[in-house]
Amino acid sequence: MLLNKKNLILCAVIWIANLTYAQAQHVDGILAVVGEKIILRSDLETEKAQLLRTGGVEDTQAFVCAMFEKLIIKQMMLNQAELDSLPLDDERVEQEIENRLRYFQQQAGSQAELEKYLGKTISEYKEDIRPKMRDQLLIQEMERKITENIKVSPQEVKQFFDTIPKDSIPIIPTEVSVAQLIIDAPISAIAKEFAKNQLEDIRKRILKGESFEKLARAYSEDPGSKDNGGLLPEFGRGDMVPEFERMAFKLKADSISLVFETDYGFHLMKLIQRKGERVIARHILIRPLNTTTDFIRAQARADSVYQLLKSKTMDWCNAVKKYQGEDFGDKGNCGFLKDETTGSQKILFEVLPNEIKMAVEKMQPGDITKPAVTATPDGRQVYRIIYLKDFIPPHQANLDQDYGRIQLEAENMKKQKAIEAWVEKTKKLNYIRLNTDFMACPELKKWENQN
Repeated sequence: MLLNKKNLILCAVIWIANLTYAQAQHVDGILAVVGEKIILRSDLETEKAQLLRTGGVEDTQAFVCAMFEKLIIKQMMLNQAELDSLPLDDERVEQEIENRLRYFQQQAGSQAELEKYLGKTISEYKEDIRPKMRDQLLIQEMERKITENIKVSPQEVKQFFDTIPKDSIPIIPTEVSVAQLIIDAPISAIAKEFAKNQLEDIRKRILKGESFEKLARAYSEDPGSKDNGGLLPEFGRGDMVPEFERMAFKLKADSISLVFETDYGFHLMKLIQRKGERVIARHILIRPLNTTTDFIRAQARADSVYQLLKSKTMDWCNAVKKYQGEDFGDKGNCGFLKDETTGSQKILFEVLPNEIKMAVEKMQPGDITKPAVTATPDGRQVYRIIYLKDFIPPHQANLDQDYGRIQLEAENMKKQKAIEAWVEKTKKLNYIRLNTDFMACPELKKWENQN
């Protein structure tokens, strides 16, 4: 289901709220002590609120008990991760925060819009969520350590599948195996020179005293920062493309860069603040525009490739390797879209991008579309050819067609059993005391010998 802008921002708020320490709408108190860690009533309420908002669960006693037990296990893992000194550098924590906030900012439309919904600045929220993000990543590292050597053999996959009752075998929705070949229009030297000169003129105006922020709002072609006067989310090393990063760490506070180029276009940067290995900056982006001649050449190339494919003079994979632009996917995968969960070239029809979905609906396996103009996420116009290799109607899961999905489920079950075994072993080595006066949880009986 596609989420509208309001719901996407709500998802951002829920995610961040789950990482912040819950505010005292409830009288707080300690529900459990696990080693050197504690679980507060507010921790349970926050976890509960997040899951209830995502839907699909009911606020029952059993649900609350299950949430409480999950929190106990998480705290055990966090405690053990710290005892084992599992490696986790600050850069990874910051990168994870930046990646998620950048995604939610894109959905909101601007940093200002996201901050409006959050009720705090991005910097204030980062300070709030940083400790919880570190804990979350340490727990993930502990889970990875417990399960890193778990593999399943083909025999185990078959045994797992055979244990599923026949009336419980799921129906797999429509799947497709579809690929795309993207042919872009190269930017001419004349177009690049025009864009660069335009930004040079803006730089001169700033040096003469005009406001960087006002000129960014007027001229910048970066939709994520334009409305906020060119202000970017705080970033560190590895978060930006190399050319942008080098300029950011070379500038002094309040200084204006020379015009420089990245794959996105030409930039002008103003450094606001540098805090160690973190930077706050503004920028103005001007993208070189393709000329009519550029598009005519790209269309001619796309038509030529299409004729090669239709006449079978060139096969699909070789055409992708030879003609696809460098910025448009893995050529080694022949342009096929992949299921990010299983890594398979079979992907659910319902998750396809709308443009590809509309094309596939009119195709038969083996069909290749004529080149059509489409836009990339950053607004560039390109030509796209689509190839439908296979169309698989809804069917009951089976080992022949759905081995990858079944293998993943079998592996996940084996990993879950490994975690459960680890919990049984490790809880005996930890001091665990629970306060369960406010609820009767049968699931917690097995923890009684720790009290």
